[in-house]
Amino acid sequence: MKKKWYKGKVFVITGSSGDIGSAVCRKFAPLGMRMYLLDLPNMPLDKLKEELKDLGADYVENFEFDITNRTQIAEVIKKIGEKEKYIDILYNNAGIGTTCSITNGGTFEEYRKIMSINVDGMWLVLQAALPYIGRPAPTNKLPDRKEGQLIFTSSSAGKTGIPNMAAYSMSKFAIVGLANSVRLEYKMQNHNIQVITICPAPVKTKFWESTAEMKEWVEKYQKHGILYKFIDVKDVAKTVMKASRKYKREVFVPRWWWLLAWLQLTSHKAVGKLLIKIEKSKEIMPKSQFYG
Repeated sequence: MKKKWYKGKVFVITGSSGDIGSAVCRKFAPLGMRMYLLDLPNMPLDKLKEELKDLGADYVENFEFDITNRTQIAEVIKKIGEKEKYIDILYNNAGIGTTCSITNGGTFEEYRKIMSINVDGMWLVLQAALPYIGRPAPTNKLPDRKEGQLIFTSSSAGKTGIPNMAAYSMSKFAIVGLANSVRLEYKMQNHNIQVITICPAPVKTKFWESTAEMKEWVEKYQKHGILYKFIDVKDVAKTVMKASRKYKREVFVPRWWWLLAWLQLTSHKAVGKLLIKIEKSKEIMPKSQFYG
């Protein structure tokens, strides 16, 4: 999309107060967008709202938004849709993960919590937003054509699978499948709804500094080499912006991590050894919950 396209357009993002969500908002605000920030109660959205206004957002409003609450999802999205008529960019970003798997004692309840947020939540948001996604951009041949963007936060775990994180990996694989299917469906309908999937490597967020134990583990983990370096949220935000401007259907952060997914197709054994080595270096990490 050309830079001038964004001015005055409607941008809706879930999980907006998190490190990735807020960094992305800061990249889009200077384009003069009308921004709607959706997140759980007690999240610091008011402060972010004022910051985005100072950065140049045309309008900013925040809503309490529980991705597992079907009624609230429908009400909030309808309120935005009826007010704005269109949602030009819908960014499904909210997510959660744990070290939950079959062989390490992960429970069905923990698995269902991950899936309800990472997969069911995205489905429900898309379903509620469907009448408002994209605005008319007719051509002579396609008078009903619509134009807009859907952006999804998946993960590198959604392209390879990670030991001891089966539930999280399953959910992120599902997001890739959802995005790929919806992209084709809009193409079949002759709409220019650009569907973008972001697949970041582990990102350095506040979670990893939540305890002295976790901070120490991160420091030791990153000493193993470049593959183990956490990426900065600003790099993720830059990639999201670039993917939006140039319509990159699926992007990795850092970019060269696509090699891991490629190797997964060509050499399962090599990737398996690498992922097992990475997992062994995580054995001292406390089993805990993280948001991404």
